[in-house]
Amino acid sequence: MTKRSIFNDVIGPLTRGPSSSHTGASYFIGTISRYLIGDEIDSVEIFFDENGSFGKVYKYQNSEFGFIAGLLNISMDSHEFLEVKRIARSKNIAVHFQTKRLPEANHPNYMELKLSSRHGEKIELTARSTGGGTIAIDSVNGWKTSIDGQTYDLLIRFPTEQEAEIRNYLDIQSKKLGMNIMNFQKQKKSEIQQNAQFLQVKLDYKTPITWITHLTSLPNVKIWTSEPTFKVMKGSQIFNSAKKMREYAEAESLSLGEAALEYEMNLLQTSKENILKEMEKRVVIMLKSVEAGLESKIAGMKTLDSSASKLANQSNKNALFSNSHNTLAAIRAMATMEIASSGGYVCAAPTGGSSGVIPATLYTLYHDFNINLKDLVYCAFAAGGVGLIHAIRSTFAAEVAGCQVEIGIAGAMAAAAVVEAASGSVNNALDAAAICLQNTMGLVCDLVAGFCEIPCHTRNAVAASNAFVCCDLVLGGYSNHITLDDSIDASDSSGKMLPSELRCTALGGIAITPSAQRLFKKEPEDDI
Repeated sequence: MTKRSIFNDVIGPLTRGPSSSHTGASYFIGTISRYLIGDEIDSVEIFFDENGSFGKVYKYQNSEFGFIAGLLNISMDSHEFLEVKRIARSKNIAVHFQTKRLPEANHPNYMELKLSSRHGEKIELTARSTGGGTIAIDSVNGWKTSIDGQTYDLLIRFPTEQEAEIRNYLDIQSKKLGMNIMNFQKQKKSEIQQNAQFLQVKLDYKTPITWITHLTSLPNVKIWTSEPTFKVMKGSQIFNSAKKMREYAEAESLSLGEAALEYEMNLLQTSKENILKEMEKRVVIMLKSVEAGLESKIAGMKTLDSSASKLANQSNKNALFSNSHNTLAAIRAMATMEIASSGGYVCAAPTGGSSGVIPATLYTLYHDFNINLKDLVYCAFAAGGVGLIHAIRSTFAAEVAGCQVEIGIAGAMAAAAVVEAASGSVNNALDAAAICLQNTMGLVCDLVAGFCEIPCHTRNAVAASNAFVCCDLVLGGYSNHITLDDSIDASDSSGKMLPSELRCTALGGIAITPSAQRLFKKEPEDDI
């Protein structure tokens, strides 16, 4: 089973909006493409499948900016991020995007990339955005690969007769340096190169320059290297289901947040201090995203007028009918979504399209319930624990299983965070998450005009509010009979039954109503 990390897959990545799948993943794929070509880029062609999600919405989701920023090594929190098209032109780098039929497409976010360097290096990749910012590079120059940005990767193409020598060299050198070769993936003769074989070596540390020098000195050997865009998982999982997570927490007398912290420490093989510091960094970014969205009207959205600051002002005047904590949480979720939708820097928790829920919940706990920052970090870990199980059992890609695996699970995660703040039990947290997820079963992804705005903003608002409701229901005595594991599995299977028109293609639901059609504008140019 593939290992999942709370930081890599759930409370993160730290990304530009509006979408972790389309903006963040584009950046990570661009970054790994830059690593692999290993030279100054001259031109790039990127092809999306006409029947997939990327081909329908990439022009509206800052995907071009993500790809180009990754290719140019411009970080997502840089003020230059939204200037990367101009920067590429100034460097005479040609970038072309095209949607066409890709018969081999096996995922809604499948793509092909062709890169050329200034010195004549050429590389062709196939890749996927797999949900929540995670990625997969499936092939390099026709050779199958499994690059996910979570290890250091060394790719070696070599004549068949040199296999023993290369393997022996890598074995001796890795033992000498105490490096862990995490996986060998070998391919035999290719239709492309009949006398060649291919080896992918996954490492937990950067490929030593001595290895590169030695391997490239061998006749007819070609190598490519890539570095991680996420945290390297050097350890193992201590649980992989909600049931086992509960059993572990109870055996160790831990809260859900504490158990999730222990999981990440063991997986990343680092200290408790480092793990807490990293989560605090992400929590602070989330709190700041709420505050920024509440301060003033936000420019840059495509279909919505900024309203969070206006709603907050009305709340401060007691001009709202209920003006409850639930309403305030809803307004704060919309505030963060305004930042994300305008291309701002946010923590996807678990995705860009659902990045308002957890920040709003944590901000409400911090601001209205006086939960201090130290305890708030454990609330974020509790949310991360629920999201982790979802990452293991399902997907965060609405392109695959609808909005229930984005905003739906974000609400479930938030409910667990509220229970953690209320000092509820692990069972309470898992039950609150389960009923929260059950409430969103079958939720379609029908983003209007291809933007994460309508109905995403109000769905984030309702999910944040619902987290407090589900916490109260469970703590008040509601008995949940459908476990979180079963709820996740049911959500996953029902989501995958949705037609493609209702899975992030803007081809169904409210996205095709007359009201929505009037919001469409001329498509932007995408060639650089």
